[in-house]
Amino acid sequence: MSSVRKLLFGDREITVEFERKRIRNINVRVRRDGSLYCSLPYFASVGEAEAFIISKQDYLLKAIDNMLAQESTRSLSRQFVDGEIFSVFGRQCVLNVVQGSRNICSEEAGVIKLAVKEPSDYRSKYMTFEKWRRSVLKSVIVDLCNEMYPLFERRGVSMPKKITLGEYKSFWGECFAKRGELKFSYRLFEKDRELIRYVVVHEFSHFIEPNHSARFWKIVAEIVPDYKELRKRLNSN
Repeated sequence: MSSVRKLLFGDREITVEFERKRIRNINVRVRRDGSLYCSLPYFASVGEAEAFIISKQDYLLKAIDNMLAQESTRSLSRQFVDGEIFSVFGRQCVLNVVQGSRNICSEEAGVIKLAVKEPSDYRSKYMTFEKWRRSVLKSVIVDLCNEMYPLFERRGVSMPKKITLGEYKSFWGECFAKRGELKFSYRLFEKDRELIRYVVVHEFSHFIEPNHSARFWKIVAEIVPDYKELRKRLNSN
């Protein structure tokens, strides 16, 4: 089980997710949105982990700024300004940036409303949008997993113990059958629901057949008969 806290690095508030694991040392890494992920041993307290992070704050702040700079460079096409177009579940949506009392993002009728305290602050806009993007996508994927699960339950498949999302570039989804875990890429946010459903079915099918054998594709085809066309569309630009 994980927990999320806010830590102050001078005048900057940093979001940190803490997760206990079977490890010996406290580990910290910088995420692409500028937040931190801290894994800690079961015998260590969160207070100890916080103290460790604070002791490394100068180094971590540099790493955070470097990461955000890399993201900015990598995403030059994303300026987060009025009129910018984003793909949201296969639909082209226009961005509307407004000043608000708190940082929040939502979408309705093809308009993404991005409210931030300081509309000229790229970092605030980026992080607010990313938080919304990830939350919305996870909700869609969890809903689809719940929707598809009964089709696999009758085949003896147990509900996944863990469903996680990450900035994976090399795959859309991944199944770890032995530990009952499914992973999905945040890149699916731009794909329509039909394609996301196919990815969910694809990964659930790996609980029955671990490799891409003829039997595996037969299982997929029973639920998604047009999977070949969907695969082609999923991997197209």
